[in-house]
Amino acid sequence: MEKFFALDEKKQSSIINAALQCFGRHGYDKASINDIATSAGISKASVFQYFGNKQKLYEYLLMYCKKILIESFQEMHDHADLFDRVLASSFMEMDLLMRNPYISQFIAGSWTESAGDVQETLSIFRAETGQFRDDFVLKNEDINKFKNPNDAKAVAGILKLMAEGYAIRFQREITHSECERVMAEFQEMMEAIRRNFYKEEYLL
Repeated sequence: MEKFFALDEKKQSSIINAALQCFGRHGYDKASINDIATSAGISKASVFQYFGNKQKLYEYLLMYCKKILIESFQEMHDHADLFDRVLASSFMEMDLLMRNPYISQFIAGSWTESAGDVQETLSIFRAETGQFRDDFVLKNEDINKFKNPNDAKAVAGILKLMAEGYAIRFQREITHSECERVMAEFQEMMEAIRRNFYKEEYLL
């Protein structure tokens, strides 16, 4: 991929976005290298010259998205509360979607992708990003805030599922005002859960 990395950033971004859009919309098997090349304004031969084959291009996109996701989480402030971290990560994902909807579309598609050629890399991608998110969300110091500490893991799982569901809504309701409305609704639901499960002293 040396020839690809030798391109200027604008050209690299053009190719990456074209590929993210095509794979995200059509899935691995139905995505066309010719369509990617046309959208990026390059020849089909250039795509193969840069990446070797379709599988390597897809695997590169997975690693590209993983890097962006993990860096985005690491750049966030270390919020002291479980609910605040979930909300902050959801705002981060909304911002990422607004700036580059193709990344979110591609990542969403990767969770249900069934093509055999890329399953090994997909398994690694899902495991690493999922573990990073889990480690980010629930920390040991959160557990004592619950009326029943045994509820902590289950509630964290519920919040994670809620966040994933709202991420899907972000993809459908892409305008800024609509995303703000969805996030306000999400925050209200999280506060209701917090009030029901947290000890009184942690609701102040």
